[in-house]
Amino acid sequence: MMFRCSIFRSMMACFIALASLNAHAGNITFSMSLTGPRLTLSAQEGSSAFYPAVSRMLPDGSWQPLALAPGFVTPAVMVGGSQLEFVWPDARPLQSLPLFERIQPMMVRFFDQAGVSLGQISFFNQPPLASETLQADYAAGQLVITPPAEASSTILSSWLLWSQEEGVAPIRTPIKFDLKQPSARHIVWRPGMEKLRVDTGAGQPSAMLLHDTTQGYVLQVIPSGGLQGREQRSAWLDASAWFYGAGSLAASIAVLMLLLNFVRSRRKGVQA
Repeated sequence: MMFRCSIFRSMMACFIALASLNAHAGNITFSMSLTGPRLTLSAQEGSSAFYPAVSRMLPDGSWQPLALAPGFVTPAVMVGGSQLEFVWPDARPLQSLPLFERIQPMMVRFFDQAGVSLGQISFFNQPPLASETLQADYAAGQLVITPPAEASSTILSSWLLWSQEEGVAPIRTPIKFDLKQPSARHIVWRPGMEKLRVDTGAGQPSAMLLHDTTQGYVLQVIPSGGLQGREQRSAWLDASAWFYGAGSLAASIAVLMLLLNFVRSRRKGVQA
């Protein structure tokens, strides 16, 4: 009986270990406001973010990290409803900026409670949504973008913006709280171009195409290729019907084994 109980405990340990491998991406959002030389970052209620950092996109596509305002330090955790202030490095009036710089793409990078690196892209002056879009989706782990039709397209070039996300794989090793974000990619469309393939990370995050058209800049949002909407945590914590069924089965087996052990003990007592 001791041998059978040992097998049962081993089976339960394997079940819990296998069920805890999968995880789901979180839903943490921020808002930003700009007042003079100060940018204020606000975390929305009901969410927490760890080690947040804010960057703005420069005209060459690189992301410039913003320094914290005097009196503020990067918190280990930023809870919902809290705020951070950053120094805004550009004192030029908005009206004096070139059209592309007026859009001002911004990115917030952070970690969720499991240690997964995530990002959020927004704009201070968001362009209208594109009426003409490009075919863009994930295939074999890469973002694949089909060039515009040569004859009828109004799209001259595009900026591809994304937050590099590697999913849950990095949390299986010691977590490194360093945020490395590749530059946005500028694509000038030419006749005969092949499909563009971009590695945005194993997390397959949502991305944005900022199209330069004959009517100005327009925005196309590319859906994520990964799981979204739940916190980054082990799937067995999401108490699904499958988990309850497996748990009930395991409990039934345990009760049956205890009853068998009790009956055998009584028989041995009677025989003695």
